[in-house]
Amino acid sequence: MIVIGELLNASRQRVQEAFLKKDEEFIIDLAIQQEKAGCSYLNLNAASLVDKEAETLSWAVSIIQQKISIPLAIDSSNPQALEAGFKVNERRALLNSLTGKKEESAEIISLIREYNPEVIVSCLDDHGLAESPEKAVKIADRVLNNLFQQTSIQKDDIFIDPVVRPLSVVPEAAKIYLETVMLLKREFPGIKLIAALANISFGLPKRKLVNHAFLSSLIGHGVTAVIADPLQPYFWSVVLVGEFIGNIPGANNRFMKWAEENKKDEQ
Repeated sequence: MIVIGELLNASRQRVQEAFLKKDEEFIIDLAIQQEKAGCSYLNLNAASLVDKEAETLSWAVSIIQQKISIPLAIDSSNPQALEAGFKVNERRALLNSLTGKKEESAEIISLIREYNPEVIVSCLDDHGLAESPEKAVKIADRVLNNLFQQTSIQKDDIFIDPVVRPLSVVPEAAKIYLETVMLLKREFPGIKLIAALANISFGLPKRKLVNHAFLSSLIGHGVTAVIADPLQPYFWSVVLVGEFIGNIPGANNRFMKWAEENKKDEQ
């Protein structure tokens, strides 16, 4: 599974403080921790800083990329902020995300043409989140058609995000998400699917347990990537076991090696 570390987000108070104070040591340490944990990308979000978002993304991208070897996912709906990050980014970035919203999509597609990032396509438009799996497919189809027609982006460069809603607000959220995944897999074979894992448990007690249970379901339904906290206890164990149960290529060897190395933890 592709894991995108979510911790460099200004919605977290300690990260916001570090962004505002330009605390390089804290930000770089958090980036390194996530890379060492096994992430394939690091998500970078400064949206809660509003007027300072573009400046913060530019600064953060500049310092982080010098200390890690994995790419950054630049997370914003603000084209100016995205461009500020792309301008200083030295590796190929991941854009999080392109939606079906008409006003912002034209500007963001222009940035995709110029900077050629990989792209997360979110299944929402000017009417909001897709209320059904069928609606999500229609949104994804429209966005993908625009993307393929207006840029040189390839299918392998795209993740589709059906958008996880909180169970605390929509009790059937997990069921809807997984049904949407199965329909998207059928309609767009070969395109990767992604989930923002912690969305499912927002507003609930025992969030880590809810996240881990949902993560196992995601793996079983063929979701390719998650945006998640890679430092959570047992997170990687759930990934390993989930992939083993799902018979993901190579998972058997990874599971057996991990099990052998962690015999002392058996109960």
